[in-house]
Amino acid sequence: MNRAIPEPVTNLIEALSRLPGVGPKTASRLTYYLLRAPDEVSLTLADALRELKTETKLCSVCHNITVTDPCGICGDDKRDHHMIMVVEEPLDVLAIERTGSYHGVYHVLHGV
Repeated sequence: MNRAIPEPVTNLIEALSRLPGVGPKTASRLTYYLLRAPDEVSLTLADALRELKTETKLCSVCHNITVTDPCGICGDDKRDHHMIMVVEEPLDVLAIERTGSYHGVYHVLHGV
């Protein structure tokens, strides 16, 4: 990057550019938005990222992302534990759960 751009700005642009679907232009727009936004916006984002990495783990039963073990789905007695949907990614669980139409449990392969 250009030496006229402060290193913290460059570092954030580069970090955001490594996210899927975020190119250098979008990363730059997000960075400059965060510079202008109230401190609360940046601090909330930083806290959420930190919490994501320190508080989440994989469920020992289904391998979905969770903060408890077993996860809320595997630990729910109202779920049909005889019906297991095998999905590729945790995002698939999220999409199916949003429909509200599936009442079984899952097994997440994580791209295998």
